[in-house]
Amino acid sequence: MVELVLLVLAAASVGAIGWAIDRNRQAYGVMLLPAVGIAASVLLWFVLMAAGLGSEPGIHFLSWLLPMVFSIPAVWLTAWFLGRRRTAADLERLDAALGS
Repeated sequence: MVELVLLVLAAASVGAIGWAIDRNRQAYGVMLLPAVGIAASVLLWFVLMAAGLGSEPGIHFLSWLLPMVFSIPAVWLTAWFLGRRRTAADLERLDAALGS
């Protein structure tokens, strides 16, 4: 159970760091990327535990290492996709409101 707590903390910190370095962070809330990182890593952890990877003696470390690593691209892709889309939509609405 300790590995799950550490996994959640690591994924949340990856999400917080991803939010801090994103230049389009004004387009979404501060908790979105940590939540995405946590959801992606915990989901993968559940899948790996159901597959029995947590009970294998030689490769037990993969059950917590892979989800931590998987949270990085999940956070990055979410920030990239949502940041671009929401910033473009905000600029579109601003142009429509200003009558340009």
